[in-house]
Amino acid sequence: MSARHMLWNSNCGLFLCKTFCVLFLLLCFEFRIVNPYKLDKVVIFSRHSVRTPSSYDLEHITPHKWPDWKEKPGTLTQNGHVLESYMGTYFRGWLSDTGLLPDSCPDEDLFYVYADLMQRTLASAEAFVRSAFPDCNIIIHSSDKKSHSVLRSHIHNSSDSFREIAIHEMKVKRNGLHLKKSYKKMESILKYQHSDRCKEDKKCDMASEKNVVKVKVGKKPKVKGPLQLCNEVTDTFLMEYYNGLARRKVAWGKISSKKDWHSILGLYAGYHDVVYNTTHVAKDIAKPIIMFMKPLFTNESPKVSLLMGHDSNINVLLKAMHFKNFVLNKSLLSVPIGGKIVFQKWYDVVKKDYFLKIQYVYQSTKQIRKMVVLSRDTPPQFSTLELKGCAANEEGYCPWDVFIKFLNDLYT
Repeated sequence: MSARHMLWNSNCGLFLCKTFCVLFLLLCFEFRIVNPYKLDKVVIFSRHSVRTPSSYDLEHITPHKWPDWKEKPGTLTQNGHVLESYMGTYFRGWLSDTGLLPDSCPDEDLFYVYADLMQRTLASAEAFVRSAFPDCNIIIHSSDKKSHSVLRSHIHNSSDSFREIAIHEMKVKRNGLHLKKSYKKMESILKYQHSDRCKEDKKCDMASEKNVVKVKVGKKPKVKGPLQLCNEVTDTFLMEYYNGLARRKVAWGKISSKKDWHSILGLYAGYHDVVYNTTHVAKDIAKPIIMFMKPLFTNESPKVSLLMGHDSNINVLLKAMHFKNFVLNKSLLSVPIGGKIVFQKWYDVVKKDYFLKIQYVYQSTKQIRKMVVLSRDTPPQFSTLELKGCAANEEGYCPWDVFIKFLNDLYT
């Protein structure tokens, strides 16, 4: 081979080597920029998992026979226990993978749990913890009395002026509902005109009946009337479906499509909107919850906190904390059973600053009904949430100090 060819090959090889090194460095730099975050803290606010219907006292509104349940009203079912244990296992894997929790049993400086005193919340917390940390002595904290629970959805403000404003806001929300078609669909499912309520009480047209708003200190805000009734009925149908009742038996076979579900879910959503989605009621009920959560955000420990509560808690938090509107794909509800709002504090190693990311983590309707085991290959659903008071970038991160200032300003 000539000296000229040897020199060309040598120069070519040197060029390729340099090019490869540059590309390698660029790829490493790109990886650092794309993944600069290290998880520093997590606060999980969860709704309990699948339970029995909250009311069994519905015989008077339909000639149909309701299904029999082995458990008491409003208690966690076996399906709910299993589904929540799947969530516990999944979260443990994620928290270990990020390095936030060790593979060994965490102490309370690392992992803290608080649950409402209701059976369904305590049992859900138990299922999560025992699955996430088997053979570990994790204490589930709760209040000694229901009246002292942070997660009570009761009115605290006793002033007449508050009550007047709260009732006005609830009435405005109620009057803005347009549910005539939904009432007719519900009447058809129930055979309402053949019920004892129609025959004996002469209440045969839901759309024409009154919905009376009630606000009383120490009690949950209420709407008394057909809207509350339809909320209880829809809740029953949902729990039948979530607990795996045969489709032909769910709502006596009268709900067979997404269209059927959505035709009555407006009644369920409407009830919760009137009761929990008004400014003064939400801010009043959410205050002790947010005050309880603030140290979990600001203190160095615990690194991970789990609060196990109810849909009413999440509803008032979403309103009081000014979350932007969001959509949860593959879910019948905007506050899904077993769903978790996950507040995450991340450290950006490049910018050397902390950021907040909030995600709704939940099981899809299919995952709930089919009892799908969660794993890396079959994860739960994720939806990134954003606060109006803490603008997020394209990746869903907002500055942590802006978030803390926002929290401090909420009740000043």
